[in-house]
Parts: sequence; C-alpha cells; structure tokens
Amino acid sequence: MASRPRGKRKVTAATSSLGEEIYRRIRRDIVGCVFVPGESCSESQLAELYGVGKAPVRWALAALSRERLVIARPRQGHTVAPISIESLNEVFGVRLILEPAAARQAAGRADIALLNQLQDRITAGIRAGDRRSERRWIEVNNAFHIEITRAAGNERLTQIVAALLEESQRTMHLLTFIIERVKSIGGDHRDLIEALDRGDGAAAERVARRHLENSRRLMMDALLSGATVPRRI
Repeated sequence: MASRPRGKRKVTAATSSLGEEIYRRIRRDIVGCVFVPGESCSESQLAELYGVGKAPVRWALAALSRERLVIARPRQGHTVAPISIESLNEVFGVRLILEPAAARQAAGRADIALLNQLQDRITAGIRAGDRRSERRWIEVNNAFHIEITRAAGNERLTQIVAALLEESQRTMHLLTFIIERVKSIGGDHRDLIEALDRGDGAAAERVARRHLENSRRLMMDALLSGATVPRRI
C-alpha cells in the first residue's frame, strides 16, 4: 500500500517534467505558425509528432489552453486559437501607452550603434517562405523595440513590452507575407534612431507612436483581408 502512492507521485513528476518540455515545443511551433490559427490538433497527432505519450501532451495542452493559445472543444479535441482583431487591438493599445513614453525617456541614452546594427539586419529583409529567415527577422525587430525600452531605464517596463511583443509574434508572421508593404514603414525606425541620437524626446515619442499605429494598421489590414499563414511542414 505504501509503495503505490510513491510510484504515483514519481510518474506524475515525470509526466509534469516531460509535459513542460512538450509545452515549450508546441508553444514555439504555435507562435512560429508551424501550426496555423484555427488548425485542429488532437492528442494522438501531437503525441505521434513529438514522439511522446498522450499524458505529457495532455499536460501541455492544458497549459496552452490557460494561455489561450489553444481552444479545448469537448469531444472534438483542440484547435489552435485564431488571431483575433480584438486581441490585436488590445496588445497595440497597451504598446501605444508604453512604448512612445519609453522612447521619450530613452532619448540621449540609447545605444545608437546597437540600434543601427539591428536596423541594418531588419533592412536586410527576409526570404519569403523561409521559416528561419522569418523567425530571425521577427526576433531582430523585437530586439530593436526592447533595446529602446531598456534604454528608458525601467526593467519592469522592459519585461512588459517584451511579453507584449512575444504575444504579437503570430500576427507578425502575417507581415512576412506582405513584406513589400512592411518596407513602407521601415523609415520609422531610422527616424526614431535619429531622434534618439540627438536627444529629442518629443520627436522620439512622436515617431514611436506613428510607427506603432502604422504597424497596427498593416496587421489589421492583413487580418481583415483574410490573409493567412500557410502551414509550414
């Protein structure tokens, strides 16, 4: 009798540990649009895909459901959560409050050499349909925004903005399919760097707000036009 509970705890701990690993892998693939918004994903399919049993997959899906990255449907399995206009507006609404103010505070304090390096990598662009290229482009773009926020000198603010950028990653993948239109707002980054370099906080705040509004408009247009991210295998 005594050995049975101990065994049960051991299995539960192992399942939890493996579940955390599978959670991270599935989450990465959802954020990277390997699984596209609205796609069905059953426990059996995921277990086979990741080479594990159903228990850790079930654990991972429960965690992803709490994050609203997947939707559990009784007797139908799970589906990858759609990218909604409501969530897009919520994320950009918060970013528009935080990032322009951070840009003002970062004026005269930001690492201009680093920002120029990041912008050069962003300008280099991406190769359409190349997952690694798309992922690098998004990572560098996020790093640019985080670096400006970090220069404002508030670590908690930096963490919040980083979390918002991560939440936006799935939508960012939509932009990789309208890259020519994305280039139209690329000048915002250069204008922002110039304002930061000359210590003009008001201009930095103004350009940061314009850039975010342009980005939101592009993403909104992509969603409203029915743009989708094709399945990457």
